[in-house]
Amino acid sequence: SIGTFIAKDMRPFSVLENEGFVNMIRVLEPKYDMPCRTHFSEKVIPKLYEETREIVTKKMHQAEFIALTTDSWTSRATQSYNTITAHFLEDWNMRSFVLQTRVMQESHTAENLSEFLKSAVNEWKLKRLEMPSLTTDNARNILNAGKLAGFEPHIGCVAHTINLGTQRGLQVKQLETLLGRIRRVVTYFHKSSTATTILKSKQAILEIPQHKLIMDVSTRWNSTYDMLERFLEQQPAIIATLMMKDLKKNIKDVYTLSEMDISSAERVMSVLKPIKTVT
Repeated sequence: SIGTFIAKDMRPFSVLENEGFVNMIRVLEPKYDMPCRTHFSEKVIPKLYEETREIVTKKMHQAEFIALTTDSWTSRATQSYNTITAHFLEDWNMRSFVLQTRVMQESHTAENLSEFLKSAVNEWKLKRLEMPSLTTDNARNILNAGKLAGFEPHIGCVAHTINLGTQRGLQVKQLETLLGRIRRVVTYFHKSSTATTILKSKQAILEIPQHKLIMDVSTRWNSTYDMLERFLEQQPAIIATLMMKDLKKNIKDVYTLSEMDISSAERVMSVLKPIKTVT
């Protein structure tokens, strides 16, 4: 049905009013009378939700143990949300269900997050003999919230712990300087279409994979690993490109790395590789 299509494919209700979609339905079945968007938003989708909720609830109540994970996030419209996911084993297969994603207008204090978690446990009738286990990141507010709500055990996400520790390591002064130089090179190629075009030609000549350079992001240490890995792979083509006369006169604060820099980058890679595998 169209309602299932909207729900499963995560399509907005406005698709029902799109000219192309309306024409397609008209061609497939000229006699079909397209319902209005409120019919789907107020009747069809809520019915699908209740049916799905009943199935999820039944499966969870049959599970011997349930573990919850939760995190807060912000939408593009800067609206704050909190999502709770349930995990359990069914015939030795992992099952995971997103129980709820709710707007959280209150400040993310430990007390407010605690009430949010407890209300979810009550709503889904998850508290039997004891609370489910809880896994979160290591932020102080959510750690305190789990304690206030009585979750036991409350496990800090191992990947997040590794991320925090590795980010600390990447802030060592000498390493920060090296990464700063690499970022300037990557930024230059991202901003210069001429440099990118020349880089492609050098990649072809040197028979190096025609990959784009990667810029890391501050919240994910493994993106720094990816940036280093790609940079070292492309180093011969990067040097050949930056040595071109047409580019040299337009380059500011962009330098090719010395042999010592390359050696340092390779050593950093050897340290980060097993950490990425663990993550």
